[in-house]
Amino acid sequence: MWFCVAIAFAQEAETGVEWTVPSAVVSAIRAVADRSVGERLDVATRPFLGRPYIVDPVGEGEGADADVPARYDVFDCMSFVEEGLGMVLAGDPVNAPAIRDALRYDRFADYAHRNHFMEAQWIPRAVASGLLEDVTDRLGHARTLTKSVTPAVWQGWRSRRRFFLADPELPVGTWSLRYLDLGQAAEAAPKIPPGALVVTLRVERAWSPIVTTHVSLVVPGRSEPMMRHATKMGKRLVRDDKLSWYMTHLRDYVNWPALGVVVLMPREQGPTRAATLSALLPALPYADADGDLPAFVPQPLNPHNVGEDPS
Repeated sequence: MWFCVAIAFAQEAETGVEWTVPSAVVSAIRAVADRSVGERLDVATRPFLGRPYIVDPVGEGEGADADVPARYDVFDCMSFVEEGLGMVLAGDPVNAPAIRDALRYDRFADYAHRNHFMEAQWIPRAVASGLLEDVTDRLGHARTLTKSVTPAVWQGWRSRRRFFLADPELPVGTWSLRYLDLGQAAEAAPKIPPGALVVTLRVERAWSPIVTTHVSLVVPGRSEPMMRHATKMGKRLVRDDKLSWYMTHLRDYVNWPALGVVVLMPREQGPTRAATLSALLPALPYADADGDLPAFVPQPLNPHNVGEDPS
C-alpha cells in the first residue's frame, strides 16, 4: 500500500495529477455531514462537473495497471461513482479510499482482486458487503436477467485481451440481476431518490460475458431527479442530465439495444441523522410481479437517431 502511495506521489509531482480528495471538497462535505446521502453526493461531486472523461484513468500504482489509485481531475463512469460513494460513506471524506477500495476490490487491493466486471463481481459484492442495497423491486415491476458465462465465452470475447488476468481468474458461472425494462424505467424515473446508482443494461448476447455498460449517480434537481455521470456523450465529460430524459433516450440505442436499468442505494455505514432508505422508498409492492408482465419491445423514439454509448 505504501509503495502504491509513493508511486502516486511521484506521479503527482511529475504530472500535476490531483490524486487526493481536494481540501475544498473535504470542507464542503463536512459541512453537510447531517444531510441525506443524496444531498451529500451532490455536494461532493458538483465540483467535478465539466472534468474530462478518460477511459480507465486509475489503477493500482504498480503491476498490470500502474495508473494512480485515484484521480480527481479526470474520470470514467466507474471511477466517478466509486470516488463519490467513498467521499460520502466514509466517516470523514479524507477516509474515502477505504470505502472506494471496499467497492473496487475483493479482499486485496491488487489487479487480480479488482472487481472488473459489474454483473459478476462489483454489484453482488457491494450488496453482500452491506455498502449498497438493490432497490430495483421497490421502484417498479422488475424482471430477472439470468446470464451464464463459461470459459469458452471468455476465450471467444474480442475484448478479453484488455484484461491482464489468467483464465482461472475470470469469473464463470450463472448470475442474475433484477432490472426495470425501459418502459418501467421511464415510469420509475421521478421516484428514484437522490443518492441512488443507476446501472445501464444492454440486451444479453450469448457470446459476450457482459451486459452492463454504464453507471451513474442520481442527485437532486430543481424540478426532478438528475443523473450525474462521467460520459462519452457529447463533449466527453462529467455532466448532469435529466433522469427522465436519459430513461427515454435509452430507447434510441440500436447497435446494441438497451435492456433496462438496475437501481442500487448506498447504505449508511454508521450513525447518522441523514434520511434513511425506508423514508425515501416504498415497501416491496412489486417483488412478486415477475412473470406477469407483458413483453416490452423498445422502439426508437426517433428512428433517425442512433443513441450514443453513455459509458
